[in-house]
Amino acid sequence: MKKLLVLACCWCGSLFAQSGDAGILLKRLEGFDTVVTGVMRDWKLAGLSIGVVYKNQVLYAKGFGYRDIEKQLRVTPHTVFHIASCTKAFTAMLVGLAAEDKLIDINKPVHDYFPQLEFYTPLLTSLITAKDMMTHRTGLPRHDWATHAKTPLPMDTVIRRIRYLEPGKGIREEIQYTNLMYVALGELTHKLTGRTWSQQLQERIFDPLEMKESSTGFADLPLHTEYSKGYFVRGDSLVAGGISKEGANAAGSINSSVIDIGQWLICWINGGRYKNKQVLPALFARQASAPQMSAPSRPQPSLPAYPDVFFGDMGYGWVIDSYRGHYHVQHSGDLPLYSSNVAFFPTDSIGIVVLVNKFDATVPELISSLLADRLLALPYKNWSGLLLDLQAKRSAGNASKPVTASPVPQSHRPQEYTGLYRHPGYGTILVTLEQGKLVAAHNEQPFSFVPDGADNFKANVPGGKLRAILKEGKVVALAGSFEAGIAEIIFNRVP
Repeated sequence: MKKLLVLACCWCGSLFAQSGDAGILLKRLEGFDTVVTGVMRDWKLAGLSIGVVYKNQVLYAKGFGYRDIEKQLRVTPHTVFHIASCTKAFTAMLVGLAAEDKLIDINKPVHDYFPQLEFYTPLLTSLITAKDMMTHRTGLPRHDWATHAKTPLPMDTVIRRIRYLEPGKGIREEIQYTNLMYVALGELTHKLTGRTWSQQLQERIFDPLEMKESSTGFADLPLHTEYSKGYFVRGDSLVAGGISKEGANAAGSINSSVIDIGQWLICWINGGRYKNKQVLPALFARQASAPQMSAPSRPQPSLPAYPDVFFGDMGYGWVIDSYRGHYHVQHSGDLPLYSSNVAFFPTDSIGIVVLVNKFDATVPELISSLLADRLLALPYKNWSGLLLDLQAKRSAGNASKPVTASPVPQSHRPQEYTGLYRHPGYGTILVTLEQGKLVAAHNEQPFSFVPDGADNFKANVPGGKLRAILKEGKVVALAGSFEAGIAEIIFNRVP
């Protein structure tokens, strides 16, 4: 593998609109290419793409670096990336379209429209609405491992598991970001319309907005003529990762380019209109991009780089904050090998999209901030330097943690831990013995499972640990603290 290079930016099909205010904004972006190449060097990036829209036009669109280092293929404004959780605003808008069509009232219990969807208690089932799900206020924490599996779980299995997942907070008490609720929202719109989530996106959003470089499934990415591989850093080299073979996922599987996302942003900036056609319901678009659930205000001690960015409230698939005095609507996405940020400033009529082929949402966020500062004529702020310093301090703090003593020996022979363990919401863990060592798989997907003294195991699970539960000296269950604020997840041994 080649040594990590400082990757030069690529001017490819830059699009401009050069009159009036648009011309002033473009003038403010002069020299920004140099800023981007510096960020790429400092954060070890292979490639990225940037788009800026103003009112009803694409103002700026450029690709930087490589979408395929091995073949020396450069990123352009038409390069397609995974956009990860920036997908959520699309899913929320499908709910809004269903509401516009009188198929659902988002303030009524979602169970009334989707009887298969039940929650942890009958009371929660009778209360939780689509609005609660869109604003991450159902009380459920992430519970991401509930759908972790070697092959994607059938949707009816995913929906059935939700009823066994304990909330960490009371309903409408606090925002707790939950991918699973957006997966369920996608299936809700399927039940309401009779069309799959992918079909609805194509027919109701992609086609009307002329988003010809967009698709809905992880596995669809390589089907695009111009797509980006995803990269991670190993030593001083950039290494390409494998493309996911998963299908559509309403929480985060859209693939798109900055050209297409720019058209999506133009629609939002113009109250749901695109080329004189009302594509998104105007009222729902306003509601989606306004605070619907409050979050603690910044600044926070853990985020010293953001002393002048306040709030962080939830809309529908969007986060709303006050960015240095400007109304800011945005969402980031982060998946293995890709990250993204999609943002717009409603009162300034400016939209920004940054797509990166590396797993680090900090990068698209900081580039979006650097762009916003220029476009809005705000005082310069070295976002890259501030966030690199913060990252270095955190790394130093982790490195200084004392080394723990060697663990005590396991209390049982390895074969006594083997067996099949089941949790109704999280599926199964199978522990077997191979060449004298314990190995484990969750829903058939192998994960690390290393003895760590007595009846404990270091494991690649949320929380990083599993422990064996004993009864009368026999192993009867495996348990782990997967989420803050809830009881341990207990996988009971199947006889």
